[in-house]
Amino acid sequence: MPFCPGVGKKSWPEVVGQSGEDAAAKIERENHNVRAIVILEGSATTLDRRCDRVWVWVNRNGTVTKAPKVGKQSWPEVVGHSGEDAAAKVERENHNVRAIVMLEGSPATKDLRCDRVRVWINRNGVVITPPHVG
Repeated sequence: MPFCPGVGKKSWPEVVGQSGEDAAAKIERENHNVRAIVILEGSATTLDRRCDRVWVWVNRNGTVTKAPKVGKQSWPEVVGHSGEDAAAKVERENHNVRAIVMLEGSPATKDLRCDRVRVWINRNGVVITPPHVG
């Protein structure tokens, strides 16, 4: 069963590059079930999954840097764990993505994919950076 069934529109890739405040207003206008929260890149957030909240990540200029989405989008808690365990957790917590375990230094495309999470590991198979949707 998908996470957040019946919540309405779940992703807003079209707001990347817009101001955070404009993006938040659009999100709340298009989905009355969620509250859009503008947050500066690198800021700490709670790790809970919520179907009524959308993080709108902005840079220091207030510009949206990644597509806002309903549900969990990053997994900092798996850093230091095995890549396979991390990938399983990612897919269990967000049914809309496929987790791909990748060795650090491996070539990767630069395209933004809302259905993909790369789990970067070192030679020992340990996660080295927080996996996130994209």
